[in-house]
Amino acid sequence: MAAMRRHILVGAVAATLLIAAYAVTIGLVQDWGHVWQQASGLWYWLLALAGGFGVQAGLFSFIRQRVKERRVMSTASVTASGSLSAGSMAACCAHHLAEVLPFLGLSGAAIFLAQYQLPFIIAGVLSNIVGIIIMLETIQRHRLSDRLTRLKWNLNQVRKGATVSAVLVLAATFFLVSR
Repeated sequence: MAAMRRHILVGAVAATLLIAAYAVTIGLVQDWGHVWQQASGLWYWLLALAGGFGVQAGLFSFIRQRVKERRVMSTASVTASGSLSAGSMAACCAHHLAEVLPFLGLSGAAIFLAQYQLPFIIAGVLSNIVGIIIMLETIQRHRLSDRLTRLKWNLNQVRKGATVSAVLVLAATFFLVSR
């Protein structure tokens, strides 16, 4: 149980650091009042993004520990899971490029990203969900957790369904925003 607390702590710290990085980025690019304005308007999305990132960080920590203990799989599988986590966080934070791009002389790109802020946030949340499922699938496939191994769900099928659903939801979101 103590080992599980470590993974929960890793996830909580990762989520907290993500929120801190968000606040510092917005605060430095604009001002601290804008940080509070953004946070109060988007708090539920921020919590979903940070929470998803925290869960992925905790699962990644769990997988790495089990790999070291059991030597049951290559680090390539762990790296692939971790890479998806990093990719999902990049997707969730992409809309913040809109605040930096005008300083780089890319005002048109900034306008595009600002217009599509909500779809980018939704893309981040959806990719977090898919990333979590992929990590759970990795744990189940390599029998890293007795609880997940006994689970009757085929997480490979769940991942495929979640991925297709995420793509459809994201396409619908972009379509509705562009109207």
